[in-house]
Parts: sequence; C-alpha cells; structure tokens
Amino acid sequence: MNHKFNLLPWGSGMMLLSLLYLPGCFQRNTEIQSPPNPTPPTNPYPNFKPTELQGEKNFAFLINNYPQGKVEPQPWAGYWWPYTKNGIAAGGFMDGQSPAGKYDAARGGVTHAQSWEIIHHGASVPKVQQWWGHCNGWCAAAALFPEPTSSVKVNGITFSVGDIKGLLTEAGMSVSADFFGDRVNIDDPNSPQYLDTVPDQYFLVLTNFIGRLKHAVLIDRYTGSQVWNQPLAGYRFEYPKPSDYLGNLPEAPHIYRIMLTSTIWWMDDGVDPSIQTPPFNYEDDPNGVIQSRTLRMEVWVDAPITFNEQGKIIASGDVVVMRREKSLIGGEWRIGEGYLVDGWPDYMWVPYQLTAPHDTEQDYVNPEIELEWIKSHLLTPGGSDDPSITPAPIEPAPMPIPSGFPTGFPSGPRPTLPSLPSFPRTGN
Repeated sequence: MNHKFNLLPWGSGMMLLSLLYLPGCFQRNTEIQSPPNPTPPTNPYPNFKPTELQGEKNFAFLINNYPQGKVEPQPWAGYWWPYTKNGIAAGGFMDGQSPAGKYDAARGGVTHAQSWEIIHHGASVPKVQQWWGHCNGWCAAAALFPEPTSSVKVNGITFSVGDIKGLLTEAGMSVSADFFGDRVNIDDPNSPQYLDTVPDQYFLVLTNFIGRLKHAVLIDRYTGSQVWNQPLAGYRFEYPKPSDYLGNLPEAPHIYRIMLTSTIWWMDDGVDPSIQTPPFNYEDDPNGVIQSRTLRMEVWVDAPITFNEQGKIIASGDVVVMRREKSLIGGEWRIGEGYLVDGWPDYMWVPYQLTAPHDTEQDYVNPEIELEWIKSHLLTPGGSDDPSITPAPIEPAPMPIPSGFPTGFPSGPRPTLPSLPSFPRTGN
C-alpha cells in the first residue's frame, strides 16, 4: 500500500520467466514468428543467484505434481500501518506509545525513527491517500521472518508482538525480490496494464515457487491503481477434466488451450498487529485472518494435451509465456466481463532478503530503523539488552494531523470491491 512502491523497475525481476520463455511471439490474427533471443535483464541484487531458479514449464508435470501448495514456513498476518495514522509512529494499539517511539527509547534517544516516520510516512504527507501504507514492507517481513510470538524487554523497554511486527514491517520497505507483471497506474479497465499478470505467468509462478520450492509469493490483489499487497499462504488448482481441454487456438494452431480454476489464499493485514496467525490448511479463517479468491483462466501450451481413460493428463506441451512488444502474453482470464478491480493479481513478487536502504531521499524506508539491531536485540528469546547505551524516556506518539488534501477514497481506508461475476463451467 505504499504509494511509492519501488521494489523493482518492471522487468528487472523477470529472471524466472526469462528461463521459461519459449521461442516465438504470438499475436492475434497473425502467425507465430520467432523474435531475437531476449536479453536477460540486469540483476541489481548481489545476493540473488539466478542459477537457483531453474523453472519447470511442462504443464502435465506441474499439474500432476503440484496441483496445490503452501508456503513453508507460512507468512503471518499483521497490520498495514497506514500513513493516515502516522505509520509505525501510531500509538493507537500501544496505549499511546508507538513502535518507533519505543525503538528510539531503547536506543538511548540517538535515533529519531518516530519523528522521521511522522514527516515521511504520516498523515501530514502532502496529497496523502487513505490507502497509502506499509503493506509491501509487511508482506516482505511476514514472508522472510518467523512470526514473533511473545513480547521482549530490551534496556527496560517492553516491545509487544505488535511493536516487533511494526518495526520489521518498516525494515521490509527495502527488499530484494523478483517482480512479475506491471503495476496498474490508471483506473482504465481497457488499458493493456489490466491484462497482466497473464494466466500462464500466474500458473508458473505459483507451481514453481510455492509448489516446488515452498517459497513465499506476494501479490497485489487489487487489479486497479491502488496497491494492496498480500502474502500468499497457498494455492489450489482444480484438476482439469477432459471437457476442459479446448484444443488449439484457431488464430494460432500451434497453441493449445485448457481451462483451469484456481483458489489462492492470503494473510490479512487489517488485524491487530499482535495477533497470532492461525495455521493454514487450504481454507478461509472464520475471523478473516486468512482470505481467498477463486479465479478461472485459459492456459496455453505449445503441444496437445493427452488424457488417459481415467481422466489423468499423461502428456502435454510446455506452458507458453511470450513477449509481444512491451507486454507478456500467455493464456486468457475467464472470470467474466466488467471492471474487475478484485480480479487477477495486478503483479506478483518473490522476496529474497531485506536490504539496507539504497536511497533514503526517496522516503521508502525509515533510515533510522536498523535491521541488524532488531535482529540482535528484539528477535532473541526474551530480548537482549544493548549495554552500549542508556535508555531514554519513551516519547508519546502524537495524534495524526491530516494533510487537508481530499482523499481519493472517502468511504474509508479499504476499498469496497465488487464481487466476482458468476461463470458457467462450460469449458469454452
């Protein structure tokens, strides 16, 4: 929900799909042609090893071996720390004391995390929108760190589970990751930006990262211009029936189609920050901590799909992901018509590690928050004192002061999203 979402420029995290590209460039009403081999994007993260991402792309292998999968260890639910409440300088959950204020006190007052947060991630930020917040930082932290389970005391300052989650969330605003898709910046459902993430890309990312590797995958679940990042807990594809096989695409006879229905589950970030996340078992949580969405799609492969007499897929081509000009193509979403801001993921991303801020002038991450200090003193059982400093008094968290700019969502911080339309399971 950070309005300045800056994990990666589009394309710089396309390493998995660059390994999965098939020769050829499909265009409607044209023949398949062979473009020059794509140049692999420059990888800006020194600790990322592309040799670890040898993706499988055969549809029969993936649907038979990884029709469902869950992230291990599972990510945790938390809070998105909205700007309109001063981010992690908010004191509403902590009796008037904020995670940033406690952090400053435990560090002897030599840091100024609370004041920085109020200026840069607070309610007085010019033109602040009610949906701006820290969902991308929470996503990364929830995926990369075990869930805090108990409060700790450091230098006489008690940090609750919510405090620790808030500080990890802020540190998570700077992260190395692979990025799949393109963020929608305008609310125009006819824009080509609404067509990604394409179904074949979605299928490959889920089955390869979560199914094969148990690795976390994060999504922007809001297809429109707002950003609502959520960490996926798991996915499930309904096993296709022979009637779901649609044969070749008339405009491109070397492309073969099959209908799939999938469900994805994610952890919520609109709960009390100190909540303990229930175990995920491919179902929604009755309290809304684990939520889901069902999507229907047409997946494309490059050779016919064969079923045996028992209805099992025994052979297929590879899943097709191709580049057409500046866009990726591969499959079609089949969830109905209309303005579907609550449809397929706007983009998907795979985090690897939190990193030090690269450019604090851009205000993406609070530079006063030091991740290594959090690891050394807050993530140890019971907490670990820092004998090099003398603790300071905890400064009260000030009340948010609105910027006065009219928000783009007057009904509240969370969008009211339309329901997905019903669709017949006819296979065409």
